[in-house]
Parts: sequence; structure tokens; C-alpha cells
Amino acid sequence: MKTCCSHGCGPGQRLLEQMQRRLPGWQPLHLDVFPLHTGCPARAQRFESGFLCGEARGEVDCGIGAVVAVPGFDFRIYSIDEAWPELFQRLANAIILDHVDTDTDDHDCMLQVNRVAQVTLLSSPALTAIPGIAHGFSTRRAEHNQFTLGPTGSENPAIQINRARFLAAVEMPGWPFLRLKQVHSDVIRDMTDTSAANEAFEGDAAITQLGGAVLAVQTADCVPILIADVKGHAVAAIHAGWRGTAAQIAPKTVARLVGNYGIPADDLIAVIGPHNAVCCYEVGEEVADAIRDPVTIVRKTEWARPHLNQALANQRQLIRAGIPEDQIVVSNLCTQCRSDLFYSYRREGKNAGRMLSVIGILP
Repeated sequence: MKTCCSHGCGPGQRLLEQMQRRLPGWQPLHLDVFPLHTGCPARAQRFESGFLCGEARGEVDCGIGAVVAVPGFDFRIYSIDEAWPELFQRLANAIILDHVDTDTDDHDCMLQVNRVAQVTLLSSPALTAIPGIAHGFSTRRAEHNQFTLGPTGSENPAIQINRARFLAAVEMPGWPFLRLKQVHSDVIRDMTDTSAANEAFEGDAAITQLGGAVLAVQTADCVPILIADVKGHAVAAIHAGWRGTAAQIAPKTVARLVGNYGIPADDLIAVIGPHNAVCCYEVGEEVADAIRDPVTIVRKTEWARPHLNQALANQRQLIRAGIPEDQIVVSNLCTQCRSDLFYSYRREGKNAGRMLSVIGILP
């Protein structure tokens, strides 16, 4: 069967219109087919546009496994036969990296983009290189650009399904998900068992030496930080909003790793993931005063208020905690700028979706 993408008007679109006329309460299906035309002359630009931004769509051949319409329910089923799936499923491609962290010259420190089972995720080569460590940063991209993994307390079954898909994509399938009830604090939880999989623990950072368990933080502008020691014996996940940054949650987490597990701080690798960057993160004077680090506050004549460099603030704190600067990876990706990749509370408000940053030790 040949059909067009959701913006076309071919036989697939006519079929949807006919079905909608027959079922008045039914909403149109969202059918999003990612074009993989990498063989064209401008393949870098076309690949980035189609793969990350959903642009350059055109007529494609796709196998439709099933189309189900249920009155009053938005139902999606995807069964798409993509060309060369094995080639693109786990691609970490320099073409994409050129568009992802454009402000850094060190490509070894850039977050890599991977596409696994139609889920787009980010990973850090610095953590990938540690034996026995699994990790990943989610995006809003899957078959469509509304792939949300939160909020934590949501009873929406689609969110639970999305989480299971994401964990499988980062090679943590079926692992217990140790939950935090994030409250913008400096509370750190030592996960010595999996009880947090049943009831979320209040706090904004977690550490563990458990194998086969997921540490995760949920963000939509705040700073996610993932940490592992070079021998793969311990991991940590940190949620650092401006309040957590002001409360020094990152260095306090490092101190807990050192104190609880006897791991030297200079054996730790830290990755600061996508966040609301200094280009967009406007704050009030009370926030600037609370951070107590003038280097991280940027003022420009064209800005009505100061901006906070969240990444730099947390990087400087981690360095003071004993992690060498060259063992701290900082992503330049801005959640507010990159609406094609991320949710942003500042941009979308309280109904914004959420991303997850996860890390764990292989069992």
C-alpha cells in the first residue's frame, strides 16, 4: 500500500477522511514516517532535517500493519518497514553531532545521538567507555515528537509504555526503576535496595552500587547530571534546578559517593546533560544572589534581567568537589532553544512533557 505522510493528500489521507466522516467522534491518526534519504547530494542537511526535525518529508513506501480507530480515543499503531533498519537503528553519526553540540571543538566530549527501535536518545562516550555502565538521556523524538516520559506521578499508560521502550533502548530492559519525588532540594538518597521502585523517595539525587537497577532524574529545563566511577562500581543521578544548584547538591552527591563507598573523587566521570542554557535561562536578582558565584551570572545590555549559566555553575562545583575538569562533560544543548529535541517548562508551561536521564550498573 502506498500512502503519504501526515502532511500529504494521497490515498492514505483520503482513507482517513472517509473514516472520520463515518465515525464522527474519531480523531485522525497521526502517521509520522521518517524519510531516510541519505544518498542525496546534501545528505548531511537532509539527514539532520528528517531525522531530528521531522522535515523534508515526502511520499514514501511503508508497510501498514494495522490501522485501528476507536471513537473518542487517540490511538496510534506503527508498523513501518524502513530501508536498511540495521544500518540506522544504533547510529551515532558525526553528521548529526555537527548539528548537536556546535559550540564545542572536542567531538570526543559531545553527546552522541542514537536511534534505537524508533526512539531517539543521547549518550556520552565518556560513560559508554566505562565497562558495565548503561546510561542515556531521552529526547521528545520517537515516531513523532511527543515522546514524553513524565511527569512521574502520571497514571497515563502511554508514559509507562514510553519508559519501558526508552529503558530497553538504553539496554536496561525490565530493570527496577528507582524513583525520586523531586522537590528542588539537596536531599540525596542512597539506594541500597529496590524499594523505591514501589514508592518514590523524596529527594533530588540518588547514588547506588546495586546492579541491574535504574537511577533516573526527570527534567524539562533543569540540569541532569550522571556520574560513574571509572571502574563501574558506583553511579549517581542528580537533578539540579537553580535551587538545587544554590544548595550545592552536585558536590554533596560527590561527597556521599566518596564517604559511603570509598571512591576517590578523581576516579569519577560526570556528564552534565541537556538543560536550559545561558542563552535562554533568565533569572531574577534573588537567584543570582542565591547562587553565590558571579562567574556564572551573565549580564548583557540587550537582556532585561541576568541569565544563569546552570552548566558552568554545576561544573565549577564538581571541580571544587574533586572531579578533574577533563573528566566532566558538559552538553551545550539548550532545552528551550531546541524545541525539535526537548521539552521545556519555560517554553511550554506546566503541561510540558518530561525527559529522563538514566544510569545503572549492569547486573
